[in-house]
Order: sequence, then structure tokens, then C-alpha cells
Amino acid sequence: LRMNVAFFIPPPAQRIGGLEAAIESLRTALERRGVPVTNDLNGAHTVAHFHGLWQRPFARLAADCRARNIPYVVSPHGMLEPWAWRHKWWKKWPYFQLVEKGMLNGADLVVATAAAEARRLQAFLPRQRIEAVPLGLTGDARPEYENARRQLGWAPHERVLLFLSRIHVKKGLNLLLEALASMPHPEHLRLVVVGEGAKDYVRGLHHFADKHAAELPRIDWQGAVWGYERWPYFQGADLFCLPTHSENFGLAVLEACQVGTPVLTTTGTPWADDLGNGRGYISEPSVESIRDALQIYFSRPILEASARQALSDWAWSTFNWDVLSDQYSSIYRRLLTSTEKHG
Repeated sequence: LRMNVAFFIPPPAQRIGGLEAAIESLRTALERRGVPVTNDLNGAHTVAHFHGLWQRPFARLAADCRARNIPYVVSPHGMLEPWAWRHKWWKKWPYFQLVEKGMLNGADLVVATAAAEARRLQAFLPRQRIEAVPLGLTGDARPEYENARRQLGWAPHERVLLFLSRIHVKKGLNLLLEALASMPHPEHLRLVVVGEGAKDYVRGLHHFADKHAAELPRIDWQGAVWGYERWPYFQGADLFCLPTHSENFGLAVLEACQVGTPVLTTTGTPWADDLGNGRGYISEPSVESIRDALQIYFSRPILEASARQALSDWAWSTFNWDVLSDQYSSIYRRLLTSTEKHG
């Protein structure tokens, strides 16, 4: 059965970074499998896939799908996670009840990116079918530790911590700064911050860093770096830090792992099982817990090339799109077959 998949995605300003990379990598993987991905509902044997929520055109398009007997899938991409839900909840609640809930309940399937997100979505949508399918690798980068450090001007004797994400209160950069300021740390430590965010919040972080400069390591504020240019930062870092309060998946964690860089992240992500067994460091999203995890990390030697390669090999074998795209295309085909059979 020849099928087309119509992707509907948020506007560019709302899909910067991880979501943009995730959607594009899925699109590329499907097309590599011979599944055309379009941006409209025209053509026979079409399945629609809505990425994200809170988009007014999505409700109209979903209603059009229902009227035309076109099956559709919704991936909330974390937009109903507890932290995201609490942000402007007073504005989201009436819209959710009036518009979003109907779109989600009318879907043939809701797709979560991890089991934990699926469980939380089920509480919102108790009668809806929900499946968890992870996201996959977002590029072809592999370990290039020494080359990346030379490119970025990081000395061999430095230990480099990396924060690469949107600078938002949810991401917990303030927790990392407070943890580092409250503990001894090795000589020649450098924290590299790659990202941008709301001016007031970023200004507050700079103010804290200036006030506690004597207690903090050197900090490089790099601004936003997206696209292929972000990879040397992941490749050259000694530890990637995402001290986030909440992530439905945490694609940057996977991007660090795929190039062999160990990760410190929190129980607010779904990575505890995968990284809590020696591949990384898992903390609570609190200053004290992050400090404890950093102390353990600082007590250990920098990862050798063979260990970085082993971490990369695990990520490549587990989150390869050649495997995951088959799961997505199987979902689309199953829904399309069922709809046409009963249509």
C-alpha cells in the first residue's frame, strides 16, 4: 500500500533546537524508506501527523481529517508535561478544554517519546490510545574529541562542562551555576554555555556569575549555535550538563551520547534507566543533588577514548533511525489500513 504522510509542525520560532532536529530527522528517515512526507492533505492514502500542540490551525486541519476519514496521529512533544502545563496554565486550561482536548481525543493515536510521558498523557486522555516511540539520532556525528577541542581552542588539560540548550528557567542552568559556586572543583575547569533565552533571565544568570566569579570556574557564554556547528561542542566536551526540571525526551542528551560524551541530567528526563548504570550521572533537579553528582564526576578521571566509543556505539545501535522509522511507518500503515478497511 503506497502512502503519503502529511506533517504539520509549529512555526519556526516555536521549534528551534531539539524539536526542529527531531522532526527533520524523522522526515529524512521516512523518505529514505520510500515514504513521501508532504505538508498538505491532498492525495490518496494519506496519514496526517501533528507535531506539538497549541497551534490554532491544527484544530481546523484535524477536523478536516475527521470529515474526510483521514487518520491522524498527534505527538505532543512534551507540551503536556507537568512543567510545561504549569507555565501559563490559566491561559492553557480553557483552550485545552474547548479545542485541544477534542483534537487529541479525535486522533487515531497519540504518540509519546518515552514511557513516562505516555503514562502522564494517559491521565489527560484516559480513553485514548497512546504508544511510546523514542526519537532517533539527529545527524551523522560520531566521536571526534581531540579534533573538536582543537577547533574550539580548548586545551588538552582543561576539563570542559557543556550546557547546550535553550536558556530557560525549565532547563535549570541556574541550578548548575549555584551548584558549582557552592563546591570545590578541579583546576582548569571551564563551563561553556551555548544557547540564548529571555533577556531578563539571561541577565540574572550573568549577574549571579559575576557576583560569584571567585567561586565559579571560567564561563564562556557562546550564544546560540544550531545546526551542524553545534556538534564540535558536544564532541569536545568532557561532560554534557542538562540540569532540567522537565523533558519529555531530552534530545540533547542523545546527541551528547551519540558522540561519546557522558551526561549529567535529572530525574525530570526519561534517561534515568539508560544513564544511571554507569553511562552518566542522574540527579534530582536541585542544587544539592546536582552538586553531589558533580562531586562524583570530579572524583573520576576523564573518559578514555575507548569508553567514549562504547557510549557512542550504544547510542547508535539503540536510537538508529533505520530501526525507529520502521516503527513510525508501521504505525501509519496500520492506521491507514484500518481506516480504509472500515471506511
